Amino acid sequence: MLTEGQIKYLTKISDDQRMVVNPFNPKGLEIAEEVIAGIKAVEPQLEVLLLGSLPLKISGQEDIDISAFCIKSEQPKHIGSFRKLYGEPTRQGTNSTGWDFQKEGFSISVWLTDPTIETTKAQIQVFNMLKNNPHLLKEYEKIKEDSKDLTYKEYQTKKYEFYNRILGLSDSKILNPES
Repeated sequence: MLTEGQIKYLTKISDDQRMVVNPFNPKGLEIAEEVIAGIKAVEPQLEVLLLGSLPLKISGQEDIDISAFCIKSEQPKHIGSFRKLYGEPTRQGTNSTGWDFQKEGFSISVWLTDPTIETTKAQIQVFNMLKNNPHLLKEYEKIKEDSKDLTYKEYQTKKYEFYNRILGLSDSKILNPES
C-alpha cells in the first residue's frame, strides 16, 4: 500500500517516462564528493549526505542524490549560497528546495531539506537499513534490475511498496497515520 504523499507524487510522473538502470559507476562517487565539497565550502555547518543507490554501490539511474539538512525556518539563510552554486532552484517542496543539473553524464539533484519531517526521516532510515543489511540491499537491487523494462511510474510504485514494507508501515498505519 502507498501513502497519500507517494500517490500524489506518482500522479506527477508521465506515463511515457521509462525506467533506466545502469550498473554501478564509481565515477559518480568522485563527482558526488566534488559537489559535496562545494557545498561544504560555502555552508560548512550543514550536514550533507549522499543518498540513493550510488553510495550503496548498486545499479541505478546514474543519478546523484545529495541532501543538505536544515530546518525549514532556517532555510532562507542558506538559499543564497545554493543559488550562487547552482542558480535558481528547479524544484520547490513544502519543506525543501531542489536544484537539478548535469555533470559528466550524471543527473545531480541537490536538496536543501528539513531533516525533522517524516518523509526525510523515512528516507534516511531506509538508506541506513539498506546500507546495513546486505539481504535487503540485494532485494532492492533486484527490484531495480527487474524494472528495466517498466515505466518509471511502475518502478517508483514497486520501490515505494518495498520501502513501506521494510519500514513496517502496515495498511492501517498508512491509512491512519496517527495510529
